Amino acid sequence: MGFITRYGSFWGSIPETSGRIFWVAPAASYTVEGRSYSASDNNDGLSPERALLTLDYAVGLCTANVGDVIVMLPGAHSYSSAVAADVAGITITGIPATNTKANLRMPLGGKKRVATIVNTATAAITSAIITVTAADVEIANLTFLPVAAGGQGIQVRDGSARCYIHDCIFAMVATASVTTYGIHAPLASALTTAEDITISHCYFVSGTTAASGANGAGVAALGTVYNMVIENSTFELKGAIAAWADAIKSDGTASFGLIIRDVDFVASASPTALITECIDTSGGMVLDGSTTALRCMFPLHSVGLQATAALDTLSAECYVANSAGGSLVSVT
Repeated sequence: MGFITRYGSFWGSIPETSGRIFWVAPAASYTVEGRSYSASDNNDGLSPERALLTLDYAVGLCTANVGDVIVMLPGAHSYSSAVAADVAGITITGIPATNTKANLRMPLGGKKRVATIVNTATAAITSAIITVTAADVEIANLTFLPVAAGGQGIQVRDGSARCYIHDCIFAMVATASVTTYGIHAPLASALTTAEDITISHCYFVSGTTAASGANGAGVAALGTVYNMVIENSTFELKGAIAAWADAIKSDGTASFGLIIRDVDFVASASPTALITECIDTSGGMVLDGSTTALRCMFPLHSVGLQATAALDTLSAECYVANSAGGSLVSVT
């Protein structure tokens, strides 16, 4: 096969690593370079023409902290239960459709990620498409499609220190539910603390022209989270039926170090369909200076920052798209 070589080619550079690269197909029959192949968890998965069938099996083949990579081949990957990213130091990635400039914000609408991933099970607050429970896990270049009320794209739990999520799309458009989240750190016994989570160059969309936008937050840090960074990302509400209560929500009473920088919040519908609060920390983040917002843009009529007290939140160079009203900071 012309491009399937270990180093120096398109395939061998996704990403460059000293570990093994495992390939996962979206279906039992799949196509690479115009040729058809059969995917199976009985394959070794070490080449695109010998792809595995499930992400969960691929994770189980990885060795912790040696740079192993799992590549999700283009197509619709569908699983009936959550996939546990429980091996430290692994990368799970789709094939990038295009390069993202390191210093630019995620484009409105996002660049299409050619690998999508869904969980078809009846969702619950403790389930997700991918659940991260190990340290130093990287997830990139995938489109997450929560399909049931209460579904989540990625859930981070205990042990998930330094989780890095980038260049992903979280499309909360299938079923409107206030317990549907893009990225979720749950307030439950499964989560005591999560730290140093970085979310970069991601696109979160809630609602469509045909469905309510009344979903949960794109990023919901409801447990205790230390030092979360959300940067160069876009949160968009589509449709004119219902408001999006919170685009980013952090409720942990002991949480601190939430930094939100270079993020756009967009309501691309009538003024009656709003992102009510773009960043809401009023449910529990009460430490002075626990949240910092830098160079963010908030839409007309939205509250940019909702806090319990003014000193809880610091902001600089943030703007409200304002022709008839709007508020940067609201204190409850």
